Amino acid sequence: MVLRKTDIELIRELLHDGNARAFETLMKRYTSQVYGAALRLMKDEENAQEVVQLAFIQAYRQLDSWRGENFGAWVTIIANHIALRMLEKEKRRQTEPLDENADTPDETYNEQKEQRLQALEEAIEQLPEADRQIIQWHYYENVPLQTIAERLGQTENNIKVRIFRIRERLKKTIEYETDER
Repeated sequence: MVLRKTDIELIRELLHDGNARAFETLMKRYTSQVYGAALRLMKDEENAQEVVQLAFIQAYRQLDSWRGENFGAWVTIIANHIALRMLEKEKRRQTEPLDENADTPDETYNEQKEQRLQALEEAIEQLPEADRQIIQWHYYENVPLQTIAERLGQTENNIKVRIFRIRERLKKTIEYETDER
């Protein structure tokens, strides 16, 4: 009988032994989950596949910052952020008139913004499951508040209050983590 290795065991093998097959196993384990989340946001198979690729590349590069939480959820959050950035970039590209004579610099890398995004991802991961689900539906899947309320058997106003409180908790967590760095 072959025992299935845990995510932690696979990542240890990768980080300590340089076993690239360990990461391949993690990719096989979570690709469909990450793809499903990316497809819900991107609404396009090709773009969703690109998001999956970029998410696993970023996860691989940031493995040393992984804190042992659910790897699938962690890489899915990374994919969600990549997808949202791609959608925002596409939205800006479609809505902003292009002045062909103007030199438009590419969006520059902002390390502080990236650190805040990472802190947000980590803070969301630490939320209780019910709160994390509300954030997932509201911000990543754009589920209407009324639908969330119906799913949870609560009023729309109750959901608004919960989202407000979750956001306040996240702000405090991020400010605390940012101050520590």
